[in-house]
Amino acid sequence: MQRFFFRNLLFLIFVNLLIKPLWIFGIDRSVQNAVGSESYGVYFIITNLSLLTQILLDLGISHYNNRLIAQKEHLLTSQLSHILSIKIFLTIFYLLVTLLAAVALNYHGHVLYLLFLVGLNQAFASLITYVRSNISALHHFKVDSMLSVMDKALMIMVCGMLLILPAFRSQFIIDWFIYAQLGAYALTLLTALIYVLRITGRISMTFSFQFSRELLRNTFPFALLIALMMIYGRIDAVMIEKLLPVDGEHEAGLYASAFRLLDALNQFGFLFSILLLPIFSKMIAQKKSIENLAASGFTVIHICAVIAAAGCWFYSSEIMHLLYKEASDYSSSILKVLMLGILGSTSTYIFSTLLTANNNLKQLIMVAAAAVLVNFLSNLLLIPVYKAWGASIAAVITQIGIGMTHLILSVVVFRFRFNKLLVGKLCLFALMSIAIFWGIKTAPINWMISLSLGAFICLAFAFLLRLADTGRIFALISKNPTE
Repeated sequence: MQRFFFRNLLFLIFVNLLIKPLWIFGIDRSVQNAVGSESYGVYFIITNLSLLTQILLDLGISHYNNRLIAQKEHLLTSQLSHILSIKIFLTIFYLLVTLLAAVALNYHGHVLYLLFLVGLNQAFASLITYVRSNISALHHFKVDSMLSVMDKALMIMVCGMLLILPAFRSQFIIDWFIYAQLGAYALTLLTALIYVLRITGRISMTFSFQFSRELLRNTFPFALLIALMMIYGRIDAVMIEKLLPVDGEHEAGLYASAFRLLDALNQFGFLFSILLLPIFSKMIAQKKSIENLAASGFTVIHICAVIAAAGCWFYSSEIMHLLYKEASDYSSSILKVLMLGILGSTSTYIFSTLLTANNNLKQLIMVAAAAVLVNFLSNLLLIPVYKAWGASIAAVITQIGIGMTHLILSVVVFRFRFNKLLVGKLCLFALMSIAIFWGIKTAPINWMISLSLGAFICLAFAFLLRLADTGRIFALISKNPTE
């Protein structure tokens, strides 16, 4: 099963490396530079507001469905028929609640219009996620990988043209960006539905109160967990704007510029969870040992996280000035601190996924609820004094705390052996990576070369420690999967 996981992980990473960096740094970043931090800050705020209520679109259905279909494939057609009709009702309910919440928070006029459009985008994205949950549950990971980047590829083509042509770029407004997202999501959803139709033979919508009641009863723990995770992960932008009435939108824009890089790197951690949830679920149902797969996944993601965090810490100023017109030492300090959070979030992508597959939702909900409280209080104390930089500190405290807790819970629940050698190697690798970047930063060479060289040396050191074994990796990806 490790061979199957790594073969599909490499393909998923490959297609995402082709599209996601170009989307994040070529399109999303360029949009912020074109419209300005304040205008983009408004978009960032309403996007995060729409994400806070996003759970109403899904109520945990996609996570529950992915786990269920991975274990009971024969239920696909009946589940699909009922759930699609439920999703339509949830979409209407979500849009009403989101707009009412915005009115209560004193948003009005054009901002409400933009929020409605962003809400529609979230509705399409949620439907895509649900349809893809069926595809990945059947282990059609390559198709799922292509669908995961299709909307971004379409956005690159449309927005790329608008941003490259001078006549359009000079007139570019954030509304165009949202319209392009809407079209890209619609086409991606249509493609995903057509693929599922080829598997099921038909797609119909059947509404049943009894089915809906039973489904929502089963998915409620997933819904509560996702809602809590969304709150502690996205409330920072809204709190920045509300706690800083004078320059809140500008500070939110600066925070967004740093958060973009963290979000970009977290996308690759998210890829692990996409593959691991159905694989873990199936292995647990078949009573197979998951210790080696969990350890292998965590080792790989830890290596990447340490290199990314150390590189962004030592080269934060150079990176921000390369990417943004409004970069400053202040915005660089936000990035420097915020990127430390990846050390916690990457652990969560492995061990939270494992605990979800094992249905340890009660423990996960308790951790998430504590995280919401810690994050809210930290933001409440730090933002009025340190502004966006304070929000980055609150984010790091939350993410590292959650990551460590998920790791400890997994060790206790699954009774993993304490591998002293592996833990020692991971700690040594982290310390040496810091030393390598600190030393190479002083070299009189171009910073891009210096950063790349530092990352390469760190990676080589990981191989030297046999944290990454080239022979084993090539064996895993070259043989035909038999499990």
